[in-house]
Amino acid sequence: MYEQATAPSGTDERVLVVEDDRTIARFVELELMHAGYRVQKAADGNEALAAIEAEEPDLLILDLMLPGLDGLEVARRLREEGRTMPILMLTARAETHDVVSGFDAGADDYLKKPFEVPELISRVRALLKRTERDRGSSVYSAAGIDVDLDSRRAALDGTPLDLTAKEFDLLAYLVRHAGRVISRDEILEKVWGEGRSTDSNVIEVFVCHLRNKIGDRENTVIQTIRGVGYFFARS
Repeated sequence: MYEQATAPSGTDERVLVVEDDRTIARFVELELMHAGYRVQKAADGNEALAAIEAEEPDLLILDLMLPGLDGLEVARRLREEGRTMPILMLTARAETHDVVSGFDAGADDYLKKPFEVPELISRVRALLKRTERDRGSSVYSAAGIDVDLDSRRAALDGTPLDLTAKEFDLLAYLVRHAGRVISRDEILEKVWGEGRSTDSNVIEVFVCHLRNKIGDRENTVIQTIRGVGYFFARS
């Protein structure tokens, strides 16, 4: 069974930690409780899904390598169910293809093991703040694309786009800032989180995904500005 613990005082925000290594799980639990969060733990993918069904958390910290259902499959199932809580993936692997696989499955961020406590707490806070901020946002449009930050849906000329969580985040940021050049560093900070050490190749992979999904074969909507970043056309 999954376990739940509550800090003596703090926020009402609930974090579910899915980690089969009991030492790491307890360590993360104590640090989150110290930071003021309510914490639940689950040791495998099936326990995680049961815990979420019983009470959906505000944020999910999900180990990639789990017995039974792994972290990628758990994330995929949650997104297929329409659940939108942010997912922070824990992984000992941080090659570009591993990171992209996690984001494609629905993760919002990833943290490589071993990690420092300040970085863990910073990522948690950033994801929760972004979720809260997005709840008060509206619809943005550019180049025939509409993005609704409240429902996390996007459409091209009225036709819904099938996007992963991170593809939506990137497209939404580009659309919101259409008409100006956006540097790679800005994208890493605003879409992937402050202090990211993500390889810029990850951005290129996701830009390629978006171009394919919006039919931007000539790269006229998402334009690459060499040595700088990207420009998203207004129309």
